[in-house]
Amino acid sequence: MLLKKYVKTRRKLKILLLLAIVALLVITIIVLGSSGRNAAIELLLDERFIARAYRPGDQPQSPEKPPPVAVALLQAQRENGVIVPEKFDEQKIKERIIQSKIDLMKQQQQRDHEAEQSSRTTLDAVITAVHIFYTAPVPWYKSKKPPPPPAEHPNDVPLTTPRPVRILNTAFYPALGLYKPSASLLAQHFENIRSCGVGVVILNFSGGKPAEAALLHQILELAPQHNLSVTFELSVAGNQSVEFVRQQLQEIATYTSRAGFYKVWSQSRGVSLPVLYVSNAYKLSDSLGRLLCRSPSLVEPDGLRRVLDALFIGHIRLKSHADVLRRLCFDGFYSKLPSNGAVFASTWKNWSYLKSFALSYKMLFVPTVGPGFAERNKFPRHGDIQRHRSNGRYYGVAWRTAILNHVGFINIASYNNWPDGSQIEEVVPRAGFLDYNPGSRTKYLDLTAHWVGNFLKTRQEAAAAASPASPPNCYELLNGTIC
Repeated sequence: MLLKKYVKTRRKLKILLLLAIVALLVITIIVLGSSGRNAAIELLLDERFIARAYRPGDQPQSPEKPPPVAVALLQAQRENGVIVPEKFDEQKIKERIIQSKIDLMKQQQQRDHEAEQSSRTTLDAVITAVHIFYTAPVPWYKSKKPPPPPAEHPNDVPLTTPRPVRILNTAFYPALGLYKPSASLLAQHFENIRSCGVGVVILNFSGGKPAEAALLHQILELAPQHNLSVTFELSVAGNQSVEFVRQQLQEIATYTSRAGFYKVWSQSRGVSLPVLYVSNAYKLSDSLGRLLCRSPSLVEPDGLRRVLDALFIGHIRLKSHADVLRRLCFDGFYSKLPSNGAVFASTWKNWSYLKSFALSYKMLFVPTVGPGFAERNKFPRHGDIQRHRSNGRYYGVAWRTAILNHVGFINIASYNNWPDGSQIEEVVPRAGFLDYNPGSRTKYLDLTAHWVGNFLKTRQEAAAAASPASPPNCYELLNGTIC
């Protein structure tokens, strides 16, 4: 009725409907325009956020330098004005993810290393009664002969012999990599040894090689700079002849006058003598060994002590070897193998007997402690002589037993004998290798400093408890003196 009142003609009705349609169109255009602007603003914000996220480096942009307008990730590639869709490369994505994980691991390891260095257990005092075996250079690889290919016929003879394959000969992986001796590396190693309180480094001596002679001279020069002394271990496993031993002693005598060579004061002889370890000494014949006797060898021109008078400490394995070295006129004996139960001399429960034997004949007994033994070759005579580290408990039992039963010195096997798996040097976790977990990679350096400190404490307590009527045993003195 209202529409008929104001619109009496059909023409006016059409005009009114047309105006309503125009008004609706205008309102629709206004609404769509505002939403488009909001979407453009949101898109711009997203592009700016992604550009910041993918910007190389984390440094904020300076006000003078405008931010990059776009990055390659946001710009569509075009060919002849036509947008080319990006191809999906799964391999590149995997490589990028793996590389990012490696970078994060390196950063974490660097932070852990810095934290370990700042929280390491160190010992200020240096004890010359504790010796440690040091390997230079380390034989990282060993040759393994592959099996020959199977013959097609049983009577066929292979035309070629398979070439030996070099394989990495270590159960752990060093934190410094597969290094070679250098001045900086030796300085770092010697500083680690000194921080553990160890005062003497034992080097293997084979002689006759100019490269080895140069390395020994370098070590003897560097060691005193780190408050360390050096002594040698002579091996007679391959040659037990008198001529060989005499030649080796003549070469060693040229080093004993150096300031870095280790010497101790002998109360019974009233002279300062160098200390020399002899590996496989029990293999020496009686005729050769008796040349080490002081009487009448010092008068006889063939006596080996005329070439080099020293404290000779021989390597033993069996119970009878201690008596063999006594007859050969050695000044003492050591166990060398850090594998409990492998042989008589390396078994902890037998060290009390060896101590009593040494004291009875005024000899030295030097027990050898080690954190474990991971040499992967099995010796048929003794079976599997590997010993698990047991999170440092194996090392602790060896140290406690050695502190109670030593006569003179204690030696550690070893700082860096990686092929035997007896090292205390830092390791790094790596796939296919053992590590020191749970614990830091300097775990056994810290444990060594702890046990050397305990050794020093027991010696100081024994010296303080001694009365003037009963002076302490000369093997317990702290001033580099023995009986």
